[in-house]
Amino acid sequence: MDGGALYRSLQRYVLTEQQQEFNGYPRPHYDKDRAVINSKNITQVRSMPGVQLAPDKRICDRCGTIFRVDNKGMPINRGDPCSYHWGRSYQRRGYKTPYTCCSRDSNSTGCTINQWHISENLDNLKGFVRATDKPQPVDGNYGVYALDCEMCYTTEGSEVLHVAAVSSECKTVLDTLVKPSNPVLDYNTRFSGISEKDVRYVTTTLRDVQDILLDKFCNKTILIGHSLDGDLRALRLIHDTVIDTSVVFPHSQGPGFKRALKTLCQVYLNKNIQKPGNGHSCVEDATACMELMMRKTKNW
Repeated sequence: MDGGALYRSLQRYVLTEQQQEFNGYPRPHYDKDRAVINSKNITQVRSMPGVQLAPDKRICDRCGTIFRVDNKGMPINRGDPCSYHWGRSYQRRGYKTPYTCCSRDSNSTGCTINQWHISENLDNLKGFVRATDKPQPVDGNYGVYALDCEMCYTTEGSEVLHVAAVSSECKTVLDTLVKPSNPVLDYNTRFSGISEKDVRYVTTTLRDVQDILLDKFCNKTILIGHSLDGDLRALRLIHDTVIDTSVVFPHSQGPGFKRALKTLCQVYLNKNIQKPGNGHSCVEDATACMELMMRKTKNW
């Protein structure tokens, strides 16, 4: 399938504006460099209905504790570390499964301790960029890329730590570590595979990555990813033409539930990714998303 035919066949899976909003994608604000986000369906963001928090208080996305921050966003724990489960407990018919991280009961105390509470700060939505329009190519192919990021947690929420993009031929076109803009509270090494020493001498900034992406993409370029909303929030990127494999391959329990990328690869590609021990590979995950959509278009 040539580039133009692939681009046209994938357009049927591009999220609508309503789907982007429902899934927590950053959407345009009347201020040019800002975004608005519907946090209702962002799974890692906790909320307490009816509770109005003071400006210096946040809810920990991991353990649900209300904690204070100083004027620079640094948590004031007062000897109260975060106790949480890094795995998941799934809702089944009438009961919740044990946590996947430790096999403990769904009501058990956390099996992991972190020094700091962390929170996705959705009040800080500045610095967003958008790709510009470009003349239509002769074959109608504006480009198709798959994108994946690994994030760390800082005083301003999650920030991109590693980003990779692959072409429709599954060739790597971007693979770089990124220097966080704010003090890091947790490198999330279990999943990112990255520690403080890995980024000690990294000079690439978020702005540098944005410039690379805006040079490579236009506003009609199709970007593919799994739960791509989190990646775009971390990249501070608003994009209308996106395909989300967590939406294309829906969960049996309907919207609000999402199948893991690892599961999709096992079911549809007979492929095992995200093997334990070294963290997730952005290139591997981006390639998996591209391969899933190639499989989908082939079947269609």
